Amino acid sequence: MNAIKKTKIVCTIGPSSWEPSTLKKMYENGMNIARINGAFADVNELKRVADLIRNVSDDIALMLDIKGHELRLNKFGEKLFVHQGQEIIIGSSNEDAIYPVTYPELYKDIDPGQVIMIDKGNTVVEVMRIENNKIFCKVISGEYIESGKGMNVPGAKLHNPSLTSIDKEQINFVTKDSWDFVAGSFIRNTEDIEDIKKIIGESDIKIIAKIEDQQGIDNIESILTASYGIMIARGDLGMEVPYEKLPIIQKELIKLCNKAGKPVITATNMLESMIEKPMPTRAEITDVANAVLDGTDSLMTSGETTSGKYPVETLITMSKIAIESEKHLKPQLVENFKLENSRISVAMTNAVYEFIEQIPEVTKIIVYSKKGLSPRLLARLNLPVCIVALVPKETLKRQLNMSKNLIAYTFNGNYLDRDKAVKGILDFGLENGILNHKDKILLFGNLDIGNDNSYNHTNMFEYIDLSKTI
Repeated sequence: MNAIKKTKIVCTIGPSSWEPSTLKKMYENGMNIARINGAFADVNELKRVADLIRNVSDDIALMLDIKGHELRLNKFGEKLFVHQGQEIIIGSSNEDAIYPVTYPELYKDIDPGQVIMIDKGNTVVEVMRIENNKIFCKVISGEYIESGKGMNVPGAKLHNPSLTSIDKEQINFVTKDSWDFVAGSFIRNTEDIEDIKKIIGESDIKIIAKIEDQQGIDNIESILTASYGIMIARGDLGMEVPYEKLPIIQKELIKLCNKAGKPVITATNMLESMIEKPMPTRAEITDVANAVLDGTDSLMTSGETTSGKYPVETLITMSKIAIESEKHLKPQLVENFKLENSRISVAMTNAVYEFIEQIPEVTKIIVYSKKGLSPRLLARLNLPVCIVALVPKETLKRQLNMSKNLIAYTFNGNYLDRDKAVKGILDFGLENGILNHKDKILLFGNLDIGNDNSYNHTNMFEYIDLSKTI
């Protein structure tokens, strides 16, 4: 592609994308992050897929998506056929034909009148009564119930543990294997995030909070503070809240993430029809475009790249839509960044915006960053120029590739004075093809100048015309 895609793409990996040649083509056509759904993988599978991804490119970030406290039915063989008005019983142990295997004590948290959505609403039942630890329901709609499908209980406040034993085993593995992200399902509050942090410890791995129910929406500000970013997981969220509210919820969540300087992923059913067809529907095209125009950092594929017939075509299509939509994004100064503890970074970010407004001939912005905050803040501004982040760690480089309009590189500079540091950055950029002699760059960041025994923190903010200085 001639144009550079600014919006990032998270691809769920599955049978349709296991072939190395397919993964390579997906990477070449816009895949930035590979997501593995822990609900369908054990540790051996996680290792196998991670090896496949790393053989394609070290630049692709790895994300584990854990089951968390999602509700899921037990495995019970053949479909259970049902009809409207029929009574069915949802039990609480393996002695029952069907029961919520991930939370057998569901009966404690719901009351008569509660609606239960099974398999994203393909079957809907209403709770009539609860007796002997069993939930007696009446079928409202649907034709059958399949083994192992998910369940949603809109409005109910559940008390099931945030992590399963399988989740803990998987988190331990990816932490030791130096993955980049853990996405926690159905994050309700900061306590759910803290449960994951206890396992990852001092690891560099970052937590993405999946917002999938009303509790997550109600606690979004504290969740944003505690996590690296969020995923708007519209599949379950659309079951847990009234579906007509979903578009506005999506817009508001994206806006909140931009104000917090946190990356946001918009997920589920983006190009769903491409599971079976080589072209998306017009509604799907518009959906992808609107997510980009709303300000999302990343788009996500699910079934399109796990079981679909056209995984590569999905990437090509999504990238084309993103690139075209990005042309209509206007630079914006994000008002009231909610980052009281990072006022210097906020001030410098705002100064970059004003500078680019006054000096539009800037071709690249180079940010030297040790923790990634300044590049993430810059990504919020919809600037027309590419933002290049130079960071000290490979993991941080891959994590920044979740943020829109950012290209990150690993750069380890240790200089005794500021002038040598600036020259070192410019030399690195030219030697690695990041810069050319015609570039007009804005260089900024915070440098540690000195040796192992003495460091001075120095802020950079300067305009450099490489055609005149080199």
